[in-house]
Amino acid sequence: MVPFWQMLQQYAETVGVPGIAPHDLRRTCPNYAERRAASLSRSNLLLGHASVQTTERYLGTKLYLVHAPNDAIKLRVAV
Repeated sequence: MVPFWQMLQQYAETVGVPGIAPHDLRRTCPNYAERRAASLSRSNLLLGHASVQTTERYLGTKLYLVHAPNDAIKLRVAV
């Protein structure tokens, strides 16, 4: 079984964005959700934080990811 970190590094190199860490993806996902008008409580649930205040600090009000890791990986979620 390949550890997640190694699998992520292989995919990241394949799409031309080496050096992505799992935590980069953890920050990217709720930021995109927020841009799509997802509620803060949903992001809080997604991240598993104990309080909404932690999620607010985590997301930051001025954080803007111009070249977010998920853009390059082009992950798709089947619904």
